[in-house]
Amino acid sequence: MKTRFVNNIIIRFFRYCVLWSEHRAAIKILNTLSDRELKDIGIARPDIDRMVWLREDKDARGGSK
Repeated sequence: MKTRFVNNIIIRFFRYCVLWSEHRAAIKILNTLSDRELKDIGIARPDIDRMVWLREDKDARGGSK
């Protein structure tokens, strides 16, 4: 039972790390675009973080603004 619990924690942590990495990559790519390119796709620079992180993710990391 304890082994299963530890394995579950490790798997959940690994999945969180992968998701965090994917989100960071998306933010980096969007930040490399010019303001004009962002406007063309309908995103303003201040909206990048809000667009990439899901509400559940923001709540989980403590940034529920």
